[in-house]
Amino acid sequence: MTLPSGSPARRRAFTLVELLVVIAIIGILVALLLPAIQAAREAARRAQCQNHLKNLGLACLNYESSKKHLPPGFVRQKELYEAWAWSTFILPYIEEQAIYDKLSPSETFQQPVDATRKTNRNLCDVFSAAVSTPSELVPLQTPIPVFRCASDSTPALIPVGNPPDPLASINSPTCPNIGRASGDQWERHFNGQFAPLGFQPSTSNYVGCKGMVDFGCPGSGSATASDPWGPPKPPTADTCPTDGVFYGNSQISSKSITDGTSNTFLIGERDRFCLAATWIGVRNPAGDDMWSSLWALGHVRDKPNEACTGNHAYLDPQHICTEGFSSPHPGGVFFAFCDASVHFISDDIQSDPLTATNARTCIYNPNPGVVGACKSSAASLTGGSAVIGVYQRLGWRNDGEVIDTY
Repeated sequence: MTLPSGSPARRRAFTLVELLVVIAIIGILVALLLPAIQAAREAARRAQCQNHLKNLGLACLNYESSKKHLPPGFVRQKELYEAWAWSTFILPYIEEQAIYDKLSPSETFQQPVDATRKTNRNLCDVFSAAVSTPSELVPLQTPIPVFRCASDSTPALIPVGNPPDPLASINSPTCPNIGRASGDQWERHFNGQFAPLGFQPSTSNYVGCKGMVDFGCPGSGSATASDPWGPPKPPTADTCPTDGVFYGNSQISSKSITDGTSNTFLIGERDRFCLAATWIGVRNPAGDDMWSSLWALGHVRDKPNEACTGNHAYLDPQHICTEGFSSPHPGGVFFAFCDASVHFISDDIQSDPLTATNARTCIYNPNPGVVGACKSSAASLTGGSAVIGVYQRLGWRNDGEVIDTY
């Protein structure tokens, strides 16, 4: 049918109902697509995090090729001074030579602390120099992308509260008696002898593995509940190695990793959940097994992403996991192994750390029979199971048990 000449053409518009239906359909499609988009983004962030660990593992191996041993876990000295860590010494191997040259870190502690020292410097030298030259702090607060996991929400600089050590007090259902990282409430701080009060170091999400020791060992001082982190005392003041690949003044080579480089943890993740870490060094370690060394190191006493572990767990089991490993990736944590391969370790990995006392007995007792008891169901160890878990064995470089499935 044709309209009469001169009659205006009628235009049919959407009704209100039709418009609402279209909007509803678009909303449903967006709701369906958003999870897929988020999953794709997380997959990309996860792959990037895995690649960062790969690069850090290769940097450690390149360091070993040059120096004949892995970088020291941190520079140990007998004073409570801030000190460099393994992550500082691999800067030239991750294309950060410029920052390395500005810091000029010494791999041994240089006496005395000297603000005017320009080469082979201690970390506390840099802090001391910053009193008159604040620009000395710039390299220590420079974000380095390879040390960051894109999935982590920790700011570029480790947050500190006001006052600097606020002691978080937020309760959680799983840890009713202890706080958790939330907002700007952080328990960890970098206060030492020379660092400015409230200093915020550059953030890292990757820490070296010091093994399964929680606290105390021959030469670590009094190692009592009241003073477990005291400075070393004679006659065993100079040695306190852990069973991992990193500790104070460590010089572990691949040949010392008798369980095999493909079966031993090198570096693992730590995210905001466990207060993250820093690449610049450690706060004030006076011994090889000091708590403050956990700014750059972590132990495998408790399984990854454990809600109530770490932070002097031997005194209070309901503490956050500032001493261990955690990850924002659902289900587990990425670890770089000593051959630079990267594997995802499930939260459900078999784990049995023994008690702190038994762990030290297993590792440091010179009697091979005692160490053997740690690998069996022998009843010679009391206060806990005598069988160390798969997770703990992966952190122990020379327990004699090769773990090839995890």
